[in-house]
Amino acid sequence: VSNFDFATGRLVIPSATLPPQGQARLVSAYPIDLKAGDTVYHSDRNNFAPRVGFAYRPFGNSKTVMRGGFGIYHNPIAFFVGVRALNFSNPPYQLSETFEAAAGTTPSITLARPFGTGSTISANPAITVMERNLKNGDSYQWNYTLEREVKENLGVRVSYVGNHTAHLPYNGRQLNFPRTYAPGQIQPRRPYQPWAGIGLVSSGGDSTIHQLQLEAVKKYSKGLAFQVEYSWNRSLDNTPISGGPEDPYNNARDRGNSDQVRRHIFTTAYSYELPFGQGKRWASRAGALNRVIGGWQLAGITYLRTGQPFSVSFNTALAGWAGGRADVLRPAALSKSERNEYRWFDTAAFVVPREFTYGNSPRNVLFAPGDIVFDVSMLKDTVIHERYRLQFRVESFNFPNHANLGGPGANISVPASLGRITSVGDPRQIQFGLKLLF
Repeated sequence: VSNFDFATGRLVIPSATLPPQGQARLVSAYPIDLKAGDTVYHSDRNNFAPRVGFAYRPFGNSKTVMRGGFGIYHNPIAFFVGVRALNFSNPPYQLSETFEAAAGTTPSITLARPFGTGSTISANPAITVMERNLKNGDSYQWNYTLEREVKENLGVRVSYVGNHTAHLPYNGRQLNFPRTYAPGQIQPRRPYQPWAGIGLVSSGGDSTIHQLQLEAVKKYSKGLAFQVEYSWNRSLDNTPISGGPEDPYNNARDRGNSDQVRRHIFTTAYSYELPFGQGKRWASRAGALNRVIGGWQLAGITYLRTGQPFSVSFNTALAGWAGGRADVLRPAALSKSERNEYRWFDTAAFVVPREFTYGNSPRNVLFAPGDIVFDVSMLKDTVIHERYRLQFRVESFNFPNHANLGGPGANISVPASLGRITSVGDPRQIQFGLKLLF
């Protein structure tokens, strides 16, 4: 492995001699130090995780229960995110060479000599490094729940759930960036030379989520069982799922709605045995009629969700200035009656920032369309022997064939697609099945 020393700007190999997997020419070409006994990274050994919880029946019976708890949890950095990158991505263990043909009309690169007569290596290699004092994520979780048995086999629940996480990892955060944009090439102004991009695995992020949960559950009785859930979510963080903050020197600019977290989610799952046929309420006799109308079951899953958050961005071709989030002039969200698939948000509310500056629009400031999905199935069991049942199934996904719109174009440098929705989710799909159960 090799890791970066930010104090010296050099890669460090924790060995007195170059390991056999290393390339000697890279050690001499780049600022790399051999340091026997050096600690490439320091393990996080301060992971104290107490938990406390309670349950209380306020009325002296089992129909109403109050529950609550608090705990601290830790999320270790996965090997493939942190340590693995130190040997698979860095000099002197990764060698990239460029081979060029010699001048003249005689071919010098052939199948017999595919590498020509010489090669060059990158003058400014990109490296991946890991914070030496990388901390495991600390998750502070708390909840309070009130549960009530409304009637036999039917219960309801209301819960408040909270979670604050510190030391969230940034995977591939770019830190060898000039502190300010300026015209011209970026490489000469990078703080650590001769390196190009430095993708840092660090633990500087944080997130907070508050959630309201409502639930009703009916256990199976009289042929019916269901579970209904609703959650309201408010989640903020400064840690994108991948990469780092847009301004690598200012985490706070990226604090916004968490990637992929929807504000409202309603879900229900149900199963109902139709009351027809032998042993049921109607047409309960055995016979030909029972063979046709008996043994049917209706089941399904329904969910209604608001959309995922997204940012509005721009591109630039100016050297020394990277694209990013656009400037916003006014609130851009449209009311339900104003928006459609041709204009999901107020596109005129966004403009390209002043040259060589960051845009002022927040991360994930808008929300894409939501989903409405009804998956329904009809099942019929027919007894053909005391040990065998034949089950006929009709299953329909997106039964109403509702058009669940995709996300709108959100790059103001592409005006033809800006604010427009050009994709939808899966259409209705129906499948038939025959299953033998024994």
